[in-house]
Amino acid sequence: MHNFDLLRHLVWRDFSLRYKRSVLGIFWSLVLPLAQLLVLVFLFQSVVPLSIDAYPVFVFTALMPWSWFSSSVGSACTLFMSNRDLVRRPDFSPLLLMLVNTLSNLLTYLIALPLVLGMLWWYGIALTPALLLLPALLVIQSVLIMGLSMIVATLNVFYRDVQHIVSLVLTLLFYLTPVFYRSQSVANGYHLMYTLSPFAVLIQCYRAIFFYGVLPGWLPLAFVSACGLLLCAIGSLIYSWRAHEIIDLL
Repeated sequence: MHNFDLLRHLVWRDFSLRYKRSVLGIFWSLVLPLAQLLVLVFLFQSVVPLSIDAYPVFVFTALMPWSWFSSSVGSACTLFMSNRDLVRRPDFSPLLLMLVNTLSNLLTYLIALPLVLGMLWWYGIALTPALLLLPALLVIQSVLIMGLSMIVATLNVFYRDVQHIVSLVLTLLFYLTPVFYRSQSVANGYHLMYTLSPFAVLIQCYRAIFFYGVLPGWLPLAFVSACGLLLCAIGSLIYSWRAHEIIDLL
Protein backbone atom coordinates (compact mmCIF):
# COMPACT_ATOMS: atom_id res chain seq x y z
CA MET A 1 0.00 0.00 0.00
CA HIS A 2 2.88 2.34 0.85
CA ASN A 3 4.53 1.64 -2.52
CA PHE A 4 1.25 2.29 -4.33
CA ASP A 5 0.79 5.65 -2.60
CA LEU A 6 4.39 6.58 -3.38
CA LEU A 7 3.93 5.59 -7.02
CA ARG A 8 0.72 7.60 -7.32
CA HIS A 9 2.36 10.64 -5.74
CA LEU A 10 5.44 10.48 -7.96
CA VAL A 11 3.40 9.99 -11.15
CA TRP A 12 1.16 12.97 -10.40
CA ARG A 13 4.14 15.11 -9.36
CA ASP A 14 6.03 14.28 -12.56
CA PHE A 15 2.98 14.96 -14.74
CA SER A 16 1.89 18.19 -13.05
CA LEU A 17 5.37 19.75 -12.91
CA ARG A 18 5.57 19.71 -16.70
CA TYR A 19 2.72 22.21 -16.98
CA LYS A 20 3.23 24.24 -13.83
CA ARG A 21 2.65 27.99 -14.35
CA SER A 22 1.59 27.52 -17.99
CA VAL A 23 -1.66 29.10 -19.19
CA LEU A 24 -2.92 26.10 -21.15
CA GLY A 25 -1.76 23.57 -18.58
CA ILE A 26 -2.24 19.93 -19.56
CA PHE A 27 -3.61 20.95 -22.97
CA TRP A 28 0.01 21.47 -24.00
CA SER A 29 0.29 17.68 -23.92
CA LEU A 30 -1.99 17.59 -26.97
CA VAL A 31 -0.39 20.46 -28.88
CA LEU A 32 2.61 18.54 -30.27
CA PRO A 33 0.73 15.44 -31.52
CA LEU A 34 -2.03 17.62 -33.01
CA ALA A 35 0.57 19.82 -34.73
CA GLN A 36 2.28 16.68 -36.09
CA LEU A 37 -1.09 15.39 -37.24
CA LEU A 38 -1.87 18.61 -39.14
CA VAL A 39 1.51 18.55 -40.88
CA LEU A 40 1.20 14.88 -41.85
CA VAL A 41 -2.37 15.31 -43.09
CA PHE A 42 -1.34 18.32 -45.19
CA LEU A 43 1.67 16.51 -46.67
CA PHE A 44 0.07 13.15 -47.37
CA GLN A 45 -3.41 14.25 -48.31
CA SER A 46 -2.60 17.35 -50.35
CA VAL A 47 1.08 17.43 -51.34
CA VAL A 48 1.88 13.72 -51.77
CA PRO A 49 -1.50 11.95 -51.49
CA LEU A 50 -1.35 8.40 -50.11
CA SER A 51 -4.99 7.71 -50.97
CA ILE A 52 -5.88 6.37 -47.53
CA ASP A 53 -9.51 6.79 -46.47
CA ALA A 54 -10.14 8.74 -43.24
CA TYR A 55 -6.45 9.61 -43.23
CA PRO A 56 -6.46 11.93 -40.14
CA VAL A 57 -7.85 9.22 -37.86
CA PHE A 58 -5.67 6.59 -39.58
CA VAL A 59 -2.63 8.61 -38.48
CA PHE A 60 -3.88 9.67 -35.07
CA THR A 61 -4.62 6.14 -33.85
CA ALA A 62 -0.92 5.37 -34.33
CA LEU A 63 0.54 8.80 -33.55
CA MET A 64 -0.63 8.88 -29.93
CA PRO A 65 1.00 5.57 -28.86
CA TRP A 66 4.11 6.67 -30.77
CA SER A 67 4.16 9.97 -28.84
CA TRP A 68 3.85 8.05 -25.57
CA PHE A 69 6.75 5.79 -26.57
CA SER A 70 9.09 8.53 -27.82
CA SER A 71 8.39 10.87 -24.90
CA SER A 72 8.98 8.13 -22.34
CA VAL A 73 12.19 6.75 -23.82
CA GLY A 74 13.55 10.22 -24.61
CA SER A 75 12.99 11.51 -21.07
CA ALA A 76 14.32 8.28 -19.51
CA CYS A 77 17.92 9.18 -20.33
CA THR A 78 18.22 11.69 -17.46
CA LEU A 79 16.02 9.88 -14.91
CA PHE A 80 18.83 8.80 -12.61
CA MET A 81 20.57 12.17 -12.72
CA SER A 82 17.41 14.19 -12.07
CA ASN A 83 16.37 11.85 -9.21
CA ARG A 84 19.78 11.21 -7.66
CA ASP A 85 18.48 11.59 -4.08
CA LEU A 86 15.96 8.79 -4.61
CA VAL A 87 18.45 6.54 -6.40
CA ARG A 88 20.91 6.85 -3.49
CA ARG A 89 18.34 5.52 -1.02
CA PRO A 90 19.06 1.83 -0.28
CA ASP A 91 15.34 1.01 0.04
CA PHE A 92 14.36 2.58 -3.29
CA SER A 93 14.08 0.49 -6.45
CA PRO A 94 15.21 2.25 -9.65
CA LEU A 95 12.54 0.29 -11.52
CA LEU A 96 10.01 2.54 -9.80
CA LEU A 97 11.46 5.56 -11.63
CA MET A 98 10.96 3.78 -14.94
CA LEU A 99 7.38 2.99 -14.00
CA VAL A 100 6.70 6.58 -12.89
CA ASN A 101 8.09 7.98 -16.15
CA THR A 102 6.08 5.49 -18.22
CA LEU A 103 2.80 6.11 -16.39
CA SER A 104 3.11 9.91 -16.33
CA ASN A 105 3.55 9.90 -20.11
CA LEU A 106 0.68 7.40 -20.39
CA LEU A 107 -1.60 10.04 -18.84
CA THR A 108 -1.09 12.16 -21.95
CA TYR A 109 -2.28 9.27 -24.11
CA LEU A 110 -5.33 8.72 -21.90
CA ILE A 111 -6.19 12.43 -22.06
CA ALA A 112 -6.10 12.23 -25.86
CA LEU A 113 -8.15 9.02 -26.00
CA PRO A 114 -11.57 10.79 -26.08
CA LEU A 115 -10.26 12.83 -29.01
CA VAL A 116 -9.29 9.62 -30.82
CA LEU A 117 -12.76 8.16 -30.19
CA GLY A 118 -14.37 11.42 -31.33
CA MET A 119 -12.44 11.31 -34.61
CA LEU A 120 -13.52 7.71 -35.16
CA TRP A 121 -17.14 8.77 -34.67
CA TRP A 122 -16.72 11.77 -37.00
CA TYR A 123 -15.47 9.55 -39.82
CA GLY A 124 -18.17 6.97 -39.23
CA ILE A 125 -15.82 4.23 -38.04
CA ALA A 126 -17.73 1.98 -35.66
CA LEU A 127 -16.24 0.86 -32.37
CA THR A 128 -16.02 -2.92 -32.03
CA PRO A 129 -15.35 -5.39 -29.19
CA ALA A 130 -11.73 -5.45 -30.39
CA LEU A 131 -11.24 -2.29 -28.29
CA LEU A 132 -11.42 -4.48 -25.19
CA LEU A 133 -7.84 -5.47 -26.03
CA LEU A 134 -6.64 -1.90 -25.40
CA PRO A 135 -5.64 -2.46 -21.73
CA ALA A 136 -3.51 -5.44 -22.79
CA LEU A 137 -1.75 -3.30 -25.42
CA LEU A 138 -1.10 -0.59 -22.82
CA VAL A 139 0.48 -3.15 -20.47
CA ILE A 140 2.62 -4.63 -23.26
CA GLN A 141 3.81 -1.19 -24.37
CA SER A 142 4.54 -0.22 -20.75
CA VAL A 143 6.79 -3.24 -20.32
CA LEU A 144 8.58 -2.45 -23.60
CA ILE A 145 9.11 1.17 -22.58
CA MET A 146 10.34 0.27 -19.10
CA GLY A 147 12.91 -2.17 -20.48
CA LEU A 148 14.33 0.36 -22.93
CA SER A 149 14.19 3.10 -20.29
CA MET A 150 16.25 1.08 -17.81
CA ILE A 151 18.91 0.46 -20.44
CA VAL A 152 19.25 4.06 -21.66
CA ALA A 153 18.99 5.56 -18.14
CA THR A 154 21.81 3.34 -16.89
CA LEU A 155 24.10 3.83 -19.86
CA ASN A 156 23.57 7.59 -19.90
CA VAL A 157 25.09 7.91 -16.43
CA PHE A 158 28.41 6.68 -17.86
CA TYR A 159 28.18 7.95 -21.43
CA ARG A 160 26.32 11.24 -21.85
CA ASP A 161 26.32 10.68 -25.61
CA VAL A 162 23.49 8.18 -25.06
CA GLN A 163 20.83 10.88 -24.70
CA HIS A 164 21.86 12.40 -28.05
CA ILE A 165 21.97 8.98 -29.72
CA VAL A 166 18.51 8.15 -28.35
CA SER A 167 17.13 11.44 -29.70
CA LEU A 168 18.60 10.69 -33.15
CA VAL A 169 17.37 7.08 -33.15
CA LEU A 170 13.84 8.13 -32.16
CA THR A 171 13.75 10.65 -35.02
CA LEU A 172 14.82 8.00 -37.52
CA LEU A 173 12.58 5.33 -36.01
CA PHE A 174 9.52 7.53 -36.53
CA TYR A 175 9.98 7.22 -40.30
CA LEU A 176 10.67 3.49 -40.06
CA THR A 177 7.46 2.89 -38.10
CA PRO A 178 4.13 2.76 -40.00
CA VAL A 179 2.60 5.74 -38.23
CA PHE A 180 1.62 7.77 -41.30
CA TYR A 181 1.65 5.01 -43.94
CA ARG A 182 0.63 1.39 -44.34
CA SER A 183 3.35 -1.19 -43.79
CA GLN A 184 1.75 -3.19 -46.61
CA SER A 185 2.69 -0.37 -49.01
CA VAL A 186 6.45 -0.78 -48.62
CA ALA A 187 8.51 -2.76 -51.11
CA ASN A 188 8.44 -6.53 -50.61
CA GLY A 189 12.09 -6.66 -49.62
CA TYR A 190 11.43 -4.56 -46.51
CA HIS A 191 8.40 -6.39 -45.09
CA LEU A 192 10.63 -8.42 -42.75
CA MET A 193 11.85 -5.21 -41.09
CA TYR A 194 8.29 -4.34 -40.06
CA THR A 195 7.68 -7.88 -38.84
CA LEU A 196 10.78 -7.91 -36.61
CA SER A 197 10.41 -4.38 -35.22
CA PRO A 198 8.49 -4.72 -31.92
CA PHE A 199 7.15 -1.21 -32.00
CA ALA A 200 6.11 -1.39 -35.66
CA VAL A 201 4.16 -4.54 -34.75
CA LEU A 202 2.62 -2.81 -31.73
CA ILE A 203 1.57 0.24 -33.78
CA GLN A 204 -0.22 -2.04 -36.23
CA CYS A 205 -2.01 -3.71 -33.30
CA TYR A 206 -3.32 -0.32 -32.11
CA ARG A 207 -4.48 0.52 -35.61
CA ALA A 208 -6.16 -2.89 -35.93
CA ILE A 209 -8.38 -2.43 -32.86
CA PHE A 210 -9.19 1.26 -33.43
CA PHE A 211 -9.22 1.86 -37.18
CA TYR A 212 -10.05 -1.56 -38.63
CA GLY A 213 -12.02 -2.88 -35.66
CA VAL A 214 -10.39 -6.30 -35.70
CA LEU A 215 -8.26 -8.28 -33.27
CA PRO A 216 -4.55 -8.47 -34.10
CA GLY A 217 -2.95 -11.89 -34.29
CA TRP A 218 -1.84 -13.47 -31.04
CA LEU A 219 1.58 -14.33 -32.46
CA PRO A 220 2.57 -10.65 -33.00
CA LEU A 221 1.33 -9.82 -29.48
CA ALA A 222 3.36 -12.68 -28.01
CA PHE A 223 6.42 -11.49 -29.96
CA VAL A 224 6.16 -7.92 -28.64
CA SER A 225 5.51 -9.16 -25.10
CA ALA A 226 8.59 -11.39 -25.24
CA CYS A 227 10.70 -8.48 -26.53
CA GLY A 228 9.47 -6.26 -23.69
CA LEU A 229 10.26 -8.88 -21.03
CA LEU A 230 13.68 -9.50 -22.57
CA LEU A 231 14.49 -5.78 -22.55
CA CYS A 232 13.39 -5.54 -18.90
CA ALA A 233 15.67 -8.44 -18.01
CA ILE A 234 18.61 -6.90 -19.90
CA GLY A 235 17.99 -3.49 -18.33
CA SER A 236 17.83 -4.96 -14.81
CA LEU A 237 21.06 -6.91 -15.37
CA ILE A 238 22.88 -3.85 -16.69
CA TYR A 239 21.72 -1.76 -13.74
CA SER A 240 22.58 -4.45 -11.18
CA TRP A 241 26.03 -4.83 -12.73
CA ARG A 242 26.84 -1.11 -12.49
CA ALA A 243 24.63 -0.06 -9.54
CA HIS A 244 27.47 0.86 -7.14
CA GLU A 245 29.26 2.87 -9.82
CA ILE A 246 26.04 4.69 -10.66
CA ILE A 247 25.54 5.78 -7.06
CA ASP A 248 29.17 6.96 -6.83
CA LEU A 249 28.90 8.98 -10.05
CA LEU A 250 25.62 10.57 -9.02
